[in-house]
Parts: sequence; structure tokens; C-alpha cells
Amino acid sequence: MADALQRELSYAGVRFATFIDLDDADAESAQSEGVKGAENVEGAEGDEAVENGQSANAAASTIATQASEADVVFVGFWCDKGSCSPAVQYFLQGLVGKRVFLFGTCGFGESDEYFAQILERVRAYLPVDAQYIGGAMCQGKMGMGVKRRYEGMLEKDPENAQARMLIDNWNKAQIHPSEDDVSRIAAAAKEALEGIAE
Repeated sequence: MADALQRELSYAGVRFATFIDLDDADAESAQSEGVKGAENVEGAEGDEAVENGQSANAAASTIATQASEADVVFVGFWCDKGSCSPAVQYFLQGLVGKRVFLFGTCGFGESDEYFAQILERVRAYLPVDAQYIGGAMCQGKMGMGVKRRYEGMLEKDPENAQARMLIDNWNKAQIHPSEDDVSRIAAAAKEALEGIAE
């Protein structure tokens, strides 16, 4: 999503860094299944786990350098227990004096009020002197572990309406973020950029 958003915003002439969660796709799905961090991804042991951690640290260092040189920092995240991952929290705390636009995905995507609450929680990690210029969210995919958990609820109680709703939502989320989602978030980012240009 970050790449698509950057393409949409390239017209603006603003030099910016996009932060992508330090957890790679495998770690992200592992975390959604309850694993605590990239070093615990199945199959990563000993030296490989250390190498994964070093790769994450190198990526974080590169991203921090890009952010320090940027006029505006666009920070992307996926919703983790109603907020953002610890890696994103840490990154946000280092954006001293920066203008920041937040964009994210969340498994439950039909409530603008819920999105606003998440953005407020994530925004709280910014330093006092950072300027929050705006944010936008959309629905996003969830890992298979989440679906298995919902199916387990339904197995225990086949009449469980909440479990059925959760599975339906999981299925619906698999097509997100869509092109429409990216366009909507890009429009919000463009509006935020125009607001700081005035």
C-alpha cells in the first residue's frame, strides 16, 4: 500500500519517507497468530533469528535516516490490538519536529469512528513537537490464524452469530486494501499536504 500511495503523491514535489512496519509479511502473519516478534517466526532459530533481528535493525536505521531528511513523513501501519505494532510506536517516538501523516489498515473496516479512535491512539506516540497533519485508514487483510480462531469459536458453538459475523468480515477483508482504498487515502494525504502548503 505504501508504494501505491507514494505513486499517487509523487506529483506533490514533497520529499518524504514512507515507513513500512519493520515486521516483514511473514512476521506480520505470525504476529496475527499470536507469535511475539520476527525472531520467533517458525523456522528462525539461532543465527538465523539474530540475522533477522539485524536485518530489521538495518532497515530501521535506513528508514530513520530517510525520515530525518524528509519534509513530511508518511507512516504506514497495520492495526495491532487497536493501535500499531511496537516497532511503529518506537519509530513514531523518534519523529521529533517532523510533519507526519498516518495511514493504516485494520481488519474491521466499516466504521470511520473506529478508524478515528485507532488514529488517535497511534498519534499519541508522536513527540509533542511533531506536527500531525492528518491520517486515513481502510480495511485490510487478516492472517489465517485469525480465521482459524473464528472457526474454532463456531466449532464450539455452531449457532454463534458473532463468530459467523467475524468469519464473514474476515472473508470481506481479503480484497483490501483495494484501489479505491488507496485512492481515498491518497486524497486525504493530498488534502493534508495542501493544508500545510497554505
